[in-house]
Amino acid sequence: MAAARKDGRESNQMRPPHVELRPLLRADGSARFKFGSTTVIAGVFGPREPKSRARELFDRATLDVVVRPRVGIPGAVERQMESHLAHLLNHTIIHTDYPRTQISVVLQLVSCDGSIAAAAGNAAFLALLDAGVAMRATVLNVCVGVRFNDETPNEPAIVLDPTEREEQDCDSTVCLGVDGSRGQIVSNLSSGAPMDAVAWASCISAG
Repeated sequence: MAAARKDGRESNQMRPPHVELRPLLRADGSARFKFGSTTVIAGVFGPREPKSRARELFDRATLDVVVRPRVGIPGAVERQMESHLAHLLNHTIIHTDYPRTQISVVLQLVSCDGSIAAAAGNAAFLALLDAGVAMRATVLNVCVGVRFNDETPNEPAIVLDPTEREEQDCDSTVCLGVDGSRGQIVSNLSSGAPMDAVAWASCISAG
């Protein structure tokens, strides 16, 4: 997997991203983000008055993140992605600029060919930017696939921005949310086999 891949990329190459701002006219901000055939649309509603006073905080905005699958109802995968994105966006948004308000971020997974969590994170950030929500950092998201080798346990094979087929061939996949201003990892979402410190270090270096 260290050699050229089926789509011609090297292991450390990402698919060219495609961005469209404001595809949803009724949202306060929106963005469509694509990695190859992976597409996510994000819509931001707010800052606005909360529908329930129980959700209101006197000194800051509250954040809601909803992930909708391509078909059917949300399941465990979508719930994990919501938690990951909420952690990521709570780090990014300057909540204290919007006391007693609510910010809702709704993401629709349109098509998936790998790296869906990274596409969702990037779409959410761009939609917030389009809505004019104050943010303290530029947060970028990338997925990394890991394949272990018994012969070289200290040198796992790393694939940046894996396709769906490549994710199936990997032992683990990790989505990293990185604060570009500070060079810090803000949030991560992993699946597959457990990873040791060497594998994590390789993922961080690749991301």
